[in-house]
Amino acid sequence: MAGIQYHYKTTKYKANFLTVVCFILFVLYSLILYLKHQYGIVALTYFIESELTTSTILSSTTRISALLGTLLCVIPAIILLHTLHFPLRFKALAFLPSYILLGFLTGISPETVASHENEVHILSPVLLLLLCGVLIFLSQVYREDRGEHAPVTNYLGLNILISVVGMLLCMALTNTNSQLHVQLALAEAIHRNDYSVVDNLSKGETTTNNTITSIQVLNLSKKGVLGEKLFSLPHLTGSQNMLPDTNPASLLYHTPTLVYGHLKAVPVGKKWKTTDFLEKALKRRMLLAAEHSAISDTLGVRILADYYLCALLLDRDLNRFSRDLPNYYNAGSTLPRHYREALAICKSRECGEIPERTLYSEMDSIYLRYKSLHDSLLNAPAIQRKECSKAYAGSYWNYYFFVNEKQ
Repeated sequence: MAGIQYHYKTTKYKANFLTVVCFILFVLYSLILYLKHQYGIVALTYFIESELTTSTILSSTTRISALLGTLLCVIPAIILLHTLHFPLRFKALAFLPSYILLGFLTGISPETVASHENEVHILSPVLLLLLCGVLIFLSQVYREDRGEHAPVTNYLGLNILISVVGMLLCMALTNTNSQLHVQLALAEAIHRNDYSVVDNLSKGETTTNNTITSIQVLNLSKKGVLGEKLFSLPHLTGSQNMLPDTNPASLLYHTPTLVYGHLKAVPVGKKWKTTDFLEKALKRRMLLAAEHSAISDTLGVRILADYYLCALLLDRDLNRFSRDLPNYYNAGSTLPRHYREALAICKSRECGEIPERTLYSEMDSIYLRYKSLHDSLLNAPAIQRKECSKAYAGSYWNYYFFVNEKQ
């Protein structure tokens, strides 16, 4: 396809000016998108070399990866501009394929790469690229620029409009998965030992998967308040929330390394139920601690014990909880809040054997007030949940009575 020949001396300068404007618009948009959504770079790096850690991808290379991603996307536009002489009013068409490629790269994620679910993500950009090909073809077939002597502003508006359309097409493909964004932010922060990011997590829909929740649980455990504040976390539905998802992509955020490194135990072999894995690890740890009593604190027995006991509470296994609690907390220990709340339920329902030394009359009286409020609103479930959650926020009782057992 022959390139268009411009007939006026100033036309070449107009063409160069329009090309530079389109180039600047694309580069600025691409850099902003990459700096906000590093998904594509992370996913491609994960796909090429799954052994890379988050630190090598994110901590020191965010800007570099944004520049490399932008360069990768701008190459097709450079090739098109060099190969074809676009009419002045259609210079921006050369950048449309680059916008589609940019949308594709920022649309894939480690999850979709690991689970081989990229078919839909590939189909959409392919169709849009075909559309771009048709538009570029038409711009070459009907390429005569009548009135090339007109001011450059006559062509600038249409080129900017085409660029905006490219941005919209790119946004339609970009992955705006807020959970993935939160996971990447958490991984980078935890790599810096900065747990303030975990404390400031939104309680909205960004915390609905186990990978994120397991990091929140880890944060509470590191602070020694797991038994005090676990049920202030949102979206708890069972003991599986305490351990990271098994999706291979979670390795990218090295959440399993963080969690199991903290526990000093890793589930191997069969697929373990959370409580069974923690109980087995805890029994082994206690045997080891008995043999080395002088260093028992460094073996993390209490960490594992709190994980195990909280896992039982998450599964509502109060019989097992009340039976095993004395094994890990002696008579002189002050029990964490959630353990006392659970024992209050045990007393009222007579579920399991409750040693006298674990009775807390103050918590029992608070529970009686809770039950009074709870039972007074039995005929209005929505109001009941709202009032109990408001009056006794963060209590185990609200979890026990209002979170469905099977979700």
